Amino acid sequence: MANDAPYPWQHEQWAQMSQSAANSRLHHATLISGQAGVGKRDFAAMMAKLLLCLEFPAQQPCGQCARCQLMQAGTHPDFTVVDWLDKATVISVDQIRKLSSQLQLTATYGPYRIAIINRADSMTAAACNSLLKTLEEPPGSCALILLSERDAALPATIHSRCQRILMPAPDSQSAIGWLQQQEIAEAEIALEFARGAPLLAATFARERDLPAIANIREQWRQFLVGEKSPAALAAESANLLDTRESLTLFMQWTTDLVKNVEFSLADGRSSSEGARIERKFFSQALQLLQQSLRFDNASLKTLAVLEGVLADIRIQRIRTRAENSA
Repeated sequence: MANDAPYPWQHEQWAQMSQSAANSRLHHATLISGQAGVGKRDFAAMMAKLLLCLEFPAQQPCGQCARCQLMQAGTHPDFTVVDWLDKATVISVDQIRKLSSQLQLTATYGPYRIAIINRADSMTAAACNSLLKTLEEPPGSCALILLSERDAALPATIHSRCQRILMPAPDSQSAIGWLQQQEIAEAEIALEFARGAPLLAATFARERDLPAIANIREQWRQFLVGEKSPAALAAESANLLDTRESLTLFMQWTTDLVKNVEFSLADGRSSSEGARIERKFFSQALQLLQQSLRFDNASLKTLAVLEGVLADIRIQRIRTRAENSA
């Protein structure tokens, strides 16, 4: 559990949720939404620690009491985290059913039994339906915190039964300042790759070869608009990044290209017909990437997944060009 949460850009959300809890107005389910790398999970974990602290309703957990020590050790009986198991890329109905049973139990220490559902947007349809039963009739001492990057993937019935908290990324200057405090040498470059998400930027800077990823980005552009081989690009990306990282970055870079098309149209640098065709193809590429990201790829190697989706995208480009030249 991170000791830095709430981060400087989370103070407003922290005040909102902690004050509600202090006034006994905490909603039984809270949906925290935001892009990857802005600290949603750290925020939720620190909030759980606060709610279970003997000093609650203080504004921060004391970190010293027996309950805080249990949280620090990861052994507090009233706290549960639900996330992907092993190599899965979804949260199953069995996981949610087990969680619902746990939440029905009386809290060992009180006042709450708290559960965090990380990557809640990856719950299967059956898992969502199972969770809905708990949200409709929540136990009195239950506090559920759902974390999501893709709210559209969650049913409206779940949205309507949760308090919503948006966790935005900080502005660029604040994010770079925070990264520099963490002794990140290439803060600006890392933040660019992370699309403004500070924690993801810190991870990139510490664990990734940023110049090599910059080269992958250029190869991706050449693949979409030029003749870069799908197999060659798949091999280069798989050598640096895992499946989810590759697909997520491809989606981000494609979104950037869509924005460039829109800007070109707005200032008259592109013909409307050419831009329409480009925009159509980029949108189709995004859909194929999203489908592959949602698919359970746990049993497949990154190279195989990337080769498959890149081949599909290349075929789609050929079809799009053929349709518009007929």
